[in-house]
Amino acid sequence: MSDPLNLQVKRLIKASPSDLFEAWTKPELMQKWYAPSPMTVASATSDLRVGGAYRINVFNGSDTIHVEGIYKQIIPNQLLAFTWTPCVGGPSYETLVTVEFKPANGGTEVIITHEGFKETETRGRHEYGWNGCLDNLTKATETVTV
Repeated sequence: MSDPLNLQVKRLIKASPSDLFEAWTKPELMQKWYAPSPMTVASATSDLRVGGAYRINVFNGSDTIHVEGIYKQIIPNQLLAFTWTPCVGGPSYETLVTVEFKPANGGTEVIITHEGFKETETRGRHEYGWNGCLDNLTKATETVTV
């Protein structure tokens, strides 16, 4: 991506688009991967409909922090777009995350586009975080057959 305040992360995962879409939208599955290690997901909720909300509570070793947002676009097994508002003991602001699920040889290419950062430092932290999340998502779904 050419804008330094936006980021895009891609990963080929050996799972079907439908299994990966469910991993992003079902709370019991979100809890298995939706935080970069060594953080863990304490709880997750999801009201999967345009205008519905989600919330992810993450334990970072000493505190529980959370991220919340609103679903903006849902195309089952293909695309998920939602606002992203981290609530981490200070001012936070809303950004936009779009996740695409594209069938590919041997699995699905997951493309995360995260837009609207106000500073490169925050963008960098999220790049690290999304890569860590995708590492965990890969591990959580690697036993799934395509």
